[in-house]
Amino acid sequence: MTARRGWWPRAAALASACAWPLSRATAPEVVDAASAPAAAWHSRFTSGLADWPGLGAVWGRDNLSLHDDPAVAGRLLRVQLQAGGIDPGSMTRRGLPRSGAGFKARVLAPGSEAATLRYRLRFAPGFEFVRGGKLPGLYGGSGPSGGRIPDGHDGFSLRLMWREFGRGEVYAYLPTSRVHGSSLLSGRPRFVPGQWHTLVQAVVLNTPGQADGRLALWQDGQLLGELTGLRLRDTPRLRLDGVFFEVFHGGADDSWAPRQAQHVDFADFHVVPAWAEGLAR
Repeated sequence: MTARRGWWPRAAALASACAWPLSRATAPEVVDAASAPAAAWHSRFTSGLADWPGLGAVWGRDNLSLHDDPAVAGRLLRVQLQAGGIDPGSMTRRGLPRSGAGFKARVLAPGSEAATLRYRLRFAPGFEFVRGGKLPGLYGGSGPSGGRIPDGHDGFSLRLMWREFGRGEVYAYLPTSRVHGSSLLSGRPRFVPGQWHTLVQAVVLNTPGQADGRLALWQDGQLLGELTGLRLRDTPRLRLDGVFFEVFHGGADDSWAPRQAQHVDFADFHVVPAWAEGLAR
């Protein structure tokens, strides 16, 4: 690859499928957010998760709550993180309640060759980043995680992570990953507790059989970096399907665990089925 600079209603019936066909030949074209068609998807959590089409199983429901905030249009979704909490699998094996929450939502069904995700987040004042934790990103197919390396035919995932001292990265599960996810654009994002940040992730899938995929990341209107030469899939059946929402500390051992309970707030999710740099402005 090459680098270049407490409550919400249960999901209602699935919303209309988002489909904005984009051929592989036109995928790299820039689309301005203002010209995005109605098929683009947007959630301000005014109805909780009821406007998230294709919502799958949700873990950590008891750690989610909706709140009003004058800095937010609509409502914010708060994810509570427990003192001592790490990845959900480890907490379950210990017989302890899981910290954080997660789900996948196929908001781009029936899939797209390119997509751009934008959302806002705010770490609680005094947030303990410890060694790191997971944040939402785009995914396709099964959306692999937890050490399950994809084979090019089953899926891929592009969650973000926070790391020590408030740094961040894209934590990608790709066919080229080894043992765990691949750290991309590591250290580029910088998070400040108590401050709202806007993240934008844009992806163009590779042509099956070629390493020509593309990924870019913006924070607060600034381009943090762009990668080309990515291999995300080996079959045209795999496409970008939606949002992989996960928030937890970890890592699978106590070196990742915070000493105190804390939270992360999220607001204003938007997905466009195209490479849409306009969303970063």
